Amino acid sequence: MASCVASKDILICMKILLATPTFPPFKDGVAQAAYTQARAFADEGHTVHVATEPHGDRPAKLGVDRICVREFRIVGSPHFRDPYRGETAEYIQYLHAESWDAIVFHSYSWPLYLAAPSLKQIHGGKILTSHGYGALVWTPVRRFPFGLSSLLWSFARSIQMLRWYNHLDRVVFLDSKADARAFYDHLLAKLCRHDGIRIIPNGVPLPGGHSDLPAQNFLECYGIARTKHLFLCVANYSWRKDQGFALRAFREAAIPDSTLVFIGSEFNECSAAFQKADANSFSLGPSGTVRWLEKVSREQTLGAIQACDAFILSANHEAQPIALLEAMSYAKPWVARDAGCIDRMEGGLCVKSVRAMAEAMRSLASNPELRSRVGATGKAAVEQHYRSAQYREA
Repeated sequence: MASCVASKDILICMKILLATPTFPPFKDGVAQAAYTQARAFADEGHTVHVATEPHGDRPAKLGVDRICVREFRIVGSPHFRDPYRGETAEYIQYLHAESWDAIVFHSYSWPLYLAAPSLKQIHGGKILTSHGYGALVWTPVRRFPFGLSSLLWSFARSIQMLRWYNHLDRVVFLDSKADARAFYDHLLAKLCRHDGIRIIPNGVPLPGGHSDLPAQNFLECYGIARTKHLFLCVANYSWRKDQGFALRAFREAAIPDSTLVFIGSEFNECSAAFQKADANSFSLGPSGTVRWLEKVSREQTLGAIQACDAFILSANHEAQPIALLEAMSYAKPWVARDAGCIDRMEGGLCVKSVRAMAEAMRSLASNPELRSRVGATGKAAVEQHYRSAQYREA
């Protein structure tokens, strides 16, 4: 998105700010994308600053030169009933006080919403990196008005983006897809004919040599018996990630000698609810083994991906999941619920129902040649289209 400029053997480097709601050690997709981008800029010699929310386990140094993290304690939402509060004034002052060559806003959260009213006055190039925007996705609730007020508020708020876009030099989207489900902001950018639209997909680094050691370390560390078929789902435990969907599909598939491993950041009410529902439904001896894990290190998570036969993702709302890309980089086939632009991604099977996911799991389990072929297609796609180096190209 910015690069050093060489002129007569003089390297001119830039001072870049990444304004992102999450950053490692948070483990969500936005945090991973922002960190990969920060590393790419720093590796080129730029000075990189990050404005983000606090995390108690964040180290003073991230092990990467030229990255400085500034935390702001900000809570709330863009909704008038729960406005942003906390160190909002300090954040705005920080944006205006420094001389930035470029500011990259990640996703639609407080870093962008608080900056929006004064985007015109902020110096430096301004870039929005979208991670999807499902403004017209209705999430029903039981109480009146059944979630419709939130839908209308989200729609009204999104119209303001037409004004914001006038003060953004680049608007970066993950895919050329523009629809109301996950890429409504892309529709709006096209509507106002923004001349700074760029398509840059998420990217991941290709792993080094494929040794069996990390995979074996993972299995031994968590006491997981190596069954004939090992499925893996890596996602924070939440209703949006909907691990219960994958669990029901696994039970319906009833694959002999199989294991499904869930890895989430930490156990919560959602993981408890999924486990309870499973226990109530299959109390008389369900087929297959299910393991629930939390607080798994990055290294062990990569070991789990290497150990699995297929990767599962059951989120009901996504954009372009980095988790799938990481599985693809290890040539692991995936089965994922239709969301975002997953239907346009290579290396796996996109499904719309629990039954379809169960059938896809059975197909991969019974056909090693299919697993190998689909996995190889996914790895080739990462090598060609989903490279982490792309994060610096806008």
